[in-house]
Amino acid sequence: MGQAAAQAGPITITIAGPGSQLSTIAVSGLKNLGGDDEHRVGSAFVGTLRRDLELSGYFRIIDPHAYIEDPQSSGFELGQFNFADWRSINADFVVKGSVSAGGAGVKLTAFLYDVAQQRRMMGKNYNGDAVDVARMARRFADAILEAATGQRGPFDSKLALVSTRGGRFKEIYTQSIDGQDLFRLTGNPTINLFPSFDRSARDVLYLSYKSMAPALYLADLKEQREAKLDSPHGRVIGGTISPDGERIVAAIERDGATNLFLITREGAEIRQLTDTSGINVSPAISPDGGTLAFTSDRSGSPQIYVMSLAGGAPKRLTYSGDYNTTPAFSPKGDKLAYQSRNNGRFDIWTIPAGGGDPVQVTDGNGSNEYPSWSPDGRYLAFSSTRGHNSRIYIMMVGNRKIISALTEGNGNDSCPVWSGWLGE
Repeated sequence: MGQAAAQAGPITITIAGPGSQLSTIAVSGLKNLGGDDEHRVGSAFVGTLRRDLELSGYFRIIDPHAYIEDPQSSGFELGQFNFADWRSINADFVVKGSVSAGGAGVKLTAFLYDVAQQRRMMGKNYNGDAVDVARMARRFADAILEAATGQRGPFDSKLALVSTRGGRFKEIYTQSIDGQDLFRLTGNPTINLFPSFDRSARDVLYLSYKSMAPALYLADLKEQREAKLDSPHGRVIGGTISPDGERIVAAIERDGATNLFLITREGAEIRQLTDTSGINVSPAISPDGGTLAFTSDRSGSPQIYVMSLAGGAPKRLTYSGDYNTTPAFSPKGDKLAYQSRNNGRFDIWTIPAGGGDPVQVTDGNGSNEYPSWSPDGRYLAFSSTRGHNSRIYIMMVGNRKIISALTEGNGNDSCPVWSGWLGE
């Protein structure tokens, strides 16, 4: 649905991250080349792009009311507009482009310009249908971050979460990071918990009580069908799917003990991973599929452990905090984020996956739980009660600045999980 447009020489720049001076960016309206006379397509692209750039924490969006030029009467290619118009409103960068819409679908071109250097940094062409326009904007936001920082942005991805926004029952939803494309995956008068994506974001595994007893369900989002995974070993109370979508680690309770089992996506047992008389829960699988992180009380209190998914002795990672759980691997697999309880309240911490000193990344405001990494590794999504109701927030890991709340409205939102980039 997109390809690179010609660019006039690569330019590498450095943008200060959140917490320091933000770079200013103007996102101009798209020039209508035909079929978008009411600017609905262009406005959808621009609105999504502005929201994503704001969420990135790298930019301050200049108010469109300050723009001098009319995008419908000016050009969008280099040499067709006046950089002075954008320099006069203190824009560091400007996005300009064009759109045409008709029976053949939508054709959209967007460029990123460096105002001070009067140079084009990057451009993209996109082709698709009107329903694809918001995703085009997310992909272009990712491309802007890559051009500006050298690292692709996280916006062409999905978020799954648990919410009571539809009533008193906990349902599984998916949405884009900017809050669009909200989709309710479950709809039953019971409890649905712990969603997890495979790398492609095609499959979602979750726990549900909809058949009276808790069970894991594997939902194929593309085909809109799901399968129930039964276990002969006892009562399933949680699980996670591997990045390749082929294996699942299930937490199964029997005779007062909860242990972890590796099973196929059809539910057949591959091997038992843990064997203690206590609890072993909250499994997480590393991006390369080789390592398992989990919570166990084998040392007396719930702590984070790692082990090879092929089996072997677990290694304890955490030693501080009286209750550590919900580990989540970073995209590179070099760090774990988790929630740790101190003085009766949870905060998010990170720790090297091989062991080391933990770092607290949330500020002790409210209870902060269920961390999940963005696909680029620069952000964490988590749920927090800092605004009274539980909401999903994102933060920049590097400087621990909370960028925004991603959810709003009635009910409570929790258990966020961030997918990988779509289509990969």
